[in-house]
Amino acid sequence: MNGFATLPELLHRSAEVYGDQAAVYRRRQGSWLPLPYSTMEKRVLFLAAGLTDLGVKERESVGLIAPSSPDWVTIDLAIQLAGGVTVPIFKRISEESLTHEIKDSGMRYIFVGNDEELAKVTSCGGKRLEHIITFGFDPREHHFYEALYQRGKSYIDDHPDYYDNRLKAQKGENLATIIYTSGSTGLPKGVMLTQANIISQVNGSAERFPLRHTEDSALSTLPLAHIFERMVVYFYFSQGINIYFVDNPKKVGDQIKEVRPTVMTVVPRLLEKVYMKMREKAEAGTGIKRRLALAAFARAESKDENEPFSGLKDYIFQSLVYRKLREALGGRLQMVISGAAAMPPAIGRFFMNIGMPLYEGYGMTEASPVIAANKPGANKLGTVGLPFPNVEVKLTDEGEILAKGPNVMQGYLNRPDATAETLQEGWLHTGDLGSLDRDGYLKVTGREKELFKKSTGEYVPPAPIEQALGRISWVDIAVVIADGRTFASALLFPDPDALQREKQKHGFEKQSDEEFVRNPSFMDTVQEVVDDMNQHLHHCENVERFRIVPEPLSIDKGELTPTMKIRRHVVEEKYKELIDEMYNDTGGWK
Repeated sequence: MNGFATLPELLHRSAEVYGDQAAVYRRRQGSWLPLPYSTMEKRVLFLAAGLTDLGVKERESVGLIAPSSPDWVTIDLAIQLAGGVTVPIFKRISEESLTHEIKDSGMRYIFVGNDEELAKVTSCGGKRLEHIITFGFDPREHHFYEALYQRGKSYIDDHPDYYDNRLKAQKGENLATIIYTSGSTGLPKGVMLTQANIISQVNGSAERFPLRHTEDSALSTLPLAHIFERMVVYFYFSQGINIYFVDNPKKVGDQIKEVRPTVMTVVPRLLEKVYMKMREKAEAGTGIKRRLALAAFARAESKDENEPFSGLKDYIFQSLVYRKLREALGGRLQMVISGAAAMPPAIGRFFMNIGMPLYEGYGMTEASPVIAANKPGANKLGTVGLPFPNVEVKLTDEGEILAKGPNVMQGYLNRPDATAETLQEGWLHTGDLGSLDRDGYLKVTGREKELFKKSTGEYVPPAPIEQALGRISWVDIAVVIADGRTFASALLFPDPDALQREKQKHGFEKQSDEEFVRNPSFMDTVQEVVDDMNQHLHHCENVERFRIVPEPLSIDKGELTPTMKIRRHVVEEKYKELIDEMYNDTGGWK
């Protein structure tokens, strides 16, 4: 489907073409409830009219903080149809960042769909916020979502030409959204993306990942506050496929078997967790069943993904192991697109070998977001694929990745200095280092500024080491320390649920988490894993000390950005004594 230049026009065309076909599904009391394209268009119209009647002006910022859902998408489109600019806010944002974003964007209105965030919004908004519009729960002192909807219906009765006039007022150069992106230091910057920026990505996705509107369905698991999932959902709209929104991230495993999607987007960490659970289940088996499963895993982990399966063993693995693994993922997946972080090659190889079509891409918020992506028929593991349609990619002499195209942002709100540094002669300077192979496939090799220089003069790239440590089954986040130090060390932050399973496995259920992570027996097993990892690293990158911290890192405490990037200076300051202890000790973890 084509013929749209803006997101509100996209919805209008989808409603014309797909009508009463279900656009989105929400989970309610154990059932999936559909919302057709035609009904969604009406809800967007009435909410937009309600916002206009409330006083939202052209190009005015309107905030949105809520879990991903059909309502999130409806509100986003309504804000834009009314002429406003959506400012999505990440869940669990720190109060400092939230206060900054409200002030920097100049918002007077905000939608809040979660009672956990309401108190924070009220506190940080102060007198700046004129209206807090709540939905999904029922605090009496604020405007209700449904009340705004009814207000819009009445407004349309008095202004029957409202919809036509608003659609005509939509232009590709109009600002669609401001997305605040956080680096590891400082306050977040507001990335300004136009309608044309996002539509160019919707069209590029249709070219690279063709879908069948009568056969395909999608499971949406990632936060819509991220431009990656948000753009993908509008791509799904353009293709007329059903979208199921997961209501609880912890239930993805159950809901993927219910929905049986053919397409979904993921972040590598999700696949790593799925792999670890599959592996744990295989290792928990007994007898010949366990030996068969582990042999099948070893084959999938080591086989070149382009090498065909052959022979009796491979036939048995396919029939008895890989088929069941695919069924655990719904059994119908035709495309799984991974982005937002680097995919560990071993994880990618495993899933591709068990028969899950996996395509890795690369981008950033400033690029709306895709810069390059693999695709069906052109897929190279270990790369992030070919440049996206209508996107140019080149490398500087130092290897920095630059991108140019209709997807590149207009700049940072109120930050001409940062804009001038990042956008130079139309080229987006990503800050990432990469290489292009002879066929034009892009490989991301690291961050331009993310290299630690040890006191010995040797350089240590933290990201690949942290990824390797993150593949330990119970590790949620690893933080490497090396800058200005004589050797590399690491802080390991466990996943709380996985840590409890480790305690049970080692027979220390009665110990507190603090006692367990310092238990010599457990620490010796961790040391063995770290030693094995070090064998695959350059000697100057070896992790010679580590400590396990049972308290998880937090966005609220400023230790993580809303996109889960590590604020290293905050973490190192908080755990300074523990870090110093490692460098004063004479052996591994002791």
